[in-house]
Amino acid sequence: MFEVSSGTMVTGASDDLIEIAGELAEEFNSIDCSDGVMAFSDGTLLDVEYDEDGIWRFRLRFKGALYDKKVEGSVSDDTNDEIYFKPGLKWCAFSDEMQVEINRE
Repeated sequence: MFEVSSGTMVTGASDDLIEIAGELAEEFNSIDCSDGVMAFSDGTLLDVEYDEDGIWRFRLRFKGALYDKKVEGSVSDDTNDEIYFKPGLKWCAFSDEMQVEINRE
C-alpha cells in the first residue's frame, strides 16, 4: 500500500481497481477501462485508461487548483501512474462511460 502524508493520491491497485488515498479515501471498480474520466472538486479532470501493458494511466485533461504532480508508472517496475493533490479536495467522481467536452479557448 502507499502512504500519503497530506493531500490525496490516485493510482491503480489491480486490473480492475482505482484507489484514492489520503484526505479522500475511495475505491472505484472498472474492468477493461479504456475511456474513463475522473473529476475532482478543484476542477481537475483526468482521462483514465488501463493500457495494454497492464498499467493504469491517468492523463491530465484539465489542471485544477489543487493538482500537484504526476509520477509516471513503469512497465518494467510494474507500477501504475500516481496523481497527487494538495490538501483541500472535497470530492471525486469516476465514470468509465462518461463523455466530457472542454472548451480550450
